[in-house]
Amino acid sequence: MKVIFGGAFNPPHAEHINMVKRLLTRDEVESVILLPSVNPPHKSCPTSFEQRLDMLRLATEGLRNVEISDFERNGEGKRYTCEVLPKLKEIYGDVAFVIGGDSLIDLDKWKNPSDVIKICPLLVFTRGESEKFTAALSYWRNQGGDIRVCDYSPLDVSSTVIRYNAELGVYDNLDGKVVEYIKANNLYAKYKDLIAKLKSNIPSKTFEHCLRTASYAININYSLNLGLDYDKVLIAGVLHDCAKALCHAPHDTSEVPEDCIGTPVEHQFLGAVVARKEYGIDDEEILGAIKYHTTGKKNMSDLQKLIFSSDMLEIGRAYEGVKELREAMRKSLDLGYKACALAQYEFLLQKGGDIYPLTLEAVEDIDKKH
Repeated sequence: MKVIFGGAFNPPHAEHINMVKRLLTRDEVESVILLPSVNPPHKSCPTSFEQRLDMLRLATEGLRNVEISDFERNGEGKRYTCEVLPKLKEIYGDVAFVIGGDSLIDLDKWKNPSDVIKICPLLVFTRGESEKFTAALSYWRNQGGDIRVCDYSPLDVSSTVIRYNAELGVYDNLDGKVVEYIKANNLYAKYKDLIAKLKSNIPSKTFEHCLRTASYAININYSLNLGLDYDKVLIAGVLHDCAKALCHAPHDTSEVPEDCIGTPVEHQFLGAVVARKEYGIDDEEILGAIKYHTTGKKNMSDLQKLIFSSDMLEIGRAYEGVKELREAMRKSLDLGYKACALAQYEFLLQKGGDIYPLTLEAVEDIDKKH
């Protein structure tokens, strides 16, 4: 039996390859057919089909009994599994089709799911059983589906997170040859010019901190399933300290509050101005996240909480208590933000001196809500 393993593969990552290797250990599996999609029904894919084919070839180099299919090369419009599988059976004969555990749970949302389960066996990779998964497995088996659960639980690796981290020069969970291809072909570089401009405008240590802040925020957005726009998360994280160096030189203070001028929080207000004027950012959500990333304020939005917290928690931070704050963030954004805001407040109290009014309002707001 040949196994059809479809996906956007944008880019193909380590867990894709681990799943292929595990499939090849199954007695009933003769070979694995990797099927990159041209127009995935539920996601956009700006990377070209040919580029994704190239990356798949590099990622699977040296693996036996693996074929990369260009079946969808000439496909037009959205193509659904119920339409594609019968054609693949005509080409390859006896086949099975790979899906994830989440896909099985949501199978009723697919086009003609009752037809899909009758076409061929389904091989399911799940990251751990749940009540929803068990219920879906039982339901579709009772409907006549030949559904086989694979004995490998893939790590939770996201191609989306990989792409946005690649914008920042971070290439986790990728084969080295794929990384070189991405760099050589200028893939996942939508913000290349913005990042290059920032690098030339601020000190190297501040620049590296900005990249780490953006990367941390991107990963938390995914791991906590916040649903925030990844472009906004990246831009706000990258630019949050874009004006920090300016505060130590003569600069225009006409658009920042008078009571912040010359204080450690001035750069957040000035940063929103610089992001708008120098980097062309006009999105109010992004500008708001930059504007309050140091002081916080009451009624913070999720993006504002994320950038405020990521500034404190990025992997370069090594102060006492940061591990505990990161643990709080792993539980929820609200818990993480609350812990960060209160920890900052305690630090400022111990340091002595005036505390900026927005910070006092933020702490008071937290106390009321919790």
